[in-house]
Amino acid sequence: MKRILILITCLFPMFLNGQDILTTLGDMHSVQKGETWESVAASHNVPVLELQAANPDVRRSKLKKGTLLIIPASPTSQKGEELESTIHATDGPGMTLIRTGISDMKVGVLLPFGDKNMVEFYRGLLMAADSVRTSSVNLDIHAWDCGTTAAQLEPLLPNLKDLDVLFGPASATQIPAVAEVCKEQGIRLVLPFWSGQPLLDYPLLYNATAPTSILFDAAAKKQTSYYAAKDYVIVCSGNPDTRGQALTDALRVALSVQTRVPRTLELEGDDFAYESAFNQLHDNVIVLDDSSIRSLNILLAHLKDFRQKHPAYRLSLLGYPEWQDETERLLGDFFAFDTYIISPYYYNILSDRTKHFQRTYEKNFRTPLASTSPRYAALGFDLGHYFLSGISSFGDTFEQMQGGTQQDPYQNWFQFERSASGMSFINSFVQFIHFTPENMIELIR
Repeated sequence: MKRILILITCLFPMFLNGQDILTTLGDMHSVQKGETWESVAASHNVPVLELQAANPDVRRSKLKKGTLLIIPASPTSQKGEELESTIHATDGPGMTLIRTGISDMKVGVLLPFGDKNMVEFYRGLLMAADSVRTSSVNLDIHAWDCGTTAAQLEPLLPNLKDLDVLFGPASATQIPAVAEVCKEQGIRLVLPFWSGQPLLDYPLLYNATAPTSILFDAAAKKQTSYYAAKDYVIVCSGNPDTRGQALTDALRVALSVQTRVPRTLELEGDDFAYESAFNQLHDNVIVLDDSSIRSLNILLAHLKDFRQKHPAYRLSLLGYPEWQDETERLLGDFFAFDTYIISPYYYNILSDRTKHFQRTYEKNFRTPLASTSPRYAALGFDLGHYFLSGISSFGDTFEQMQGGTQQDPYQNWFQFERSASGMSFINSFVQFIHFTPENMIELIR
C-alpha cells in the first residue's frame, strides 16, 4: 500500500494542473468484513457525508470487503503537515474528480453490425464484460450500429456522452468525427481495427492495430538484436508488395545500425544463384520481399530442391502474419525451414484454454466460432478485458498505469505506447511464432 501511495503522489499533479481548488486526502482505507460507511467514518473521525463525497464511484449501499475508500483529511490534520497527495476535488465549478478506480462504468460500442466479423468481435467483448463483472464491477454497455459511412454515423454522435470508454468505429471515414467528440467529452476511444499512423493531440485514443511500418520496424530490430550472428538474405520476387517492401526496408535499416548489409537473391534464380547467396558457415535467414502465398510456395519449392543438393546449409525463414493462415497446409515446411512468423497475435487452436473459450462462445451464442485470422471473438475478448479491467482498477490513472495491467489473452497482447507527447497510443507489441526443427511451436516476445 505504501508503494501505491508513492505512485499516486507522483502522478496526480499532472491531472490537477491548472485546477483552481483542491481538497486533500489523509489516508486510504481497505474495507474489512462487516464495516459500514458509518463505522469507517467514525474510525477516521470524519463526517459520513464527507466520506461518501470523497468516494462518489462507490455505491451507497452495503460496503464490500476489499473496497478502497479515500479518506478526506480533516482541517486539523492539515495544519503544519506536509500533504502526501491530492487526488480528489469536490464537485463544483472549476473542480475535477480524479478516480483511482471505477466500480460503475459506462461503455459504448460503435460497429457496423451488418458485418459478421464485427458481430463476433462484439460477442467476445460481451464475454469479457461478464468476466470483469465477477470482480464486482457494474458495466452499463450501449451498442450502436454505425454502418460504414459518415452519414450513417452522424445521428449517433449526440449519444456519445458520459462514457468511460468507447470501442469503434471500424471505418476510417468515421474516425475523425468520433475522435473529436471523444476528445471534447474526455472519453477513451479504442480503435480495434484501424492501422493508421498515430494522431496528434488525441491523448485518449488507442490504436489496437499497429501500422505495418511500426510493426515491421519493431520486428526487424528485435530479429537482428536477438539473432545478431545470423546472415540475412532478401529474396526479390520481381513483384514486391507494400508489406514486403516495408519489412525488407526495416530489415535493411536495422542491419545498417550494425554496419551490415543483407545479400539479395532472385526468387527464380538457379541453383548456383542460391548457393552464392547463402553462407555455408552461418545460419541464413531468408526474407521474401512479397507477402503473397504464391511467392512463398515458389520459394519453398526452390529451397526443398536446394536442400536435397546441399544438406549442410542452415536455412531459416522470416515471414508475415498472413502465413499463419497456411499453417495447416504448410506445417511440415515451416518446421523443416525453422520458420519465424512475425505477428501481433497468435491463436493456439490446440490449447485446452482456447478450446474452453470456443465452447463457451458456442454455448452462449449457439453458433460456431468462425475460423478467421485473427479470431474476431478472441480479439473482442482480449481487448475488452484489457480496457474494462484496467479502467475499473485504475480509473483516471489508467494512462499512467499501463504496465500494471495484467494480461492473460487468448490471442492478442497489448503494449500501448505514445510515439510523442500528446499523441495517441499505439499497440507496439510484436512477437515471433517460431516453428522449430524439433517440430515445436514457441512464442518469442
